[in-house]
Amino acid sequence: MFDVRYKGLRIEITLAACRESMSENIDLNDVVEILEDGYDCGTGKRKKGIVERCLRKGNKVFKTVVAQTSVRYLDGFQEDVWRLIHVGKFTYSRKHKRRE
Repeated sequence: MFDVRYKGLRIEITLAACRESMSENIDLNDVVEILEDGYDCGTGKRKKGIVERCLRKGNKVFKTVVAQTSVRYLDGFQEDVWRLIHVGKFTYSRKHKRRE
């Protein structure tokens, strides 16, 4: 399928995240850019292995949430992947400022 990687692991996309990315016109290469160049923007506590990153471009903030999971295929092959569970875009405001 796609060979887009973040920290050495392939990124798989969930159905819900696929629909969100299509409505926001964000592809997997944009997701990798947000993950690599963005800042930690977690508003709440997430489980271990879940990464929430944001990237500000102009007055828009792009957000991605990925979870590190293990996938087993029908032929028995198993690998660790990042599963894209959310992608979104919203307008920047003071309440969404970067926490440093």
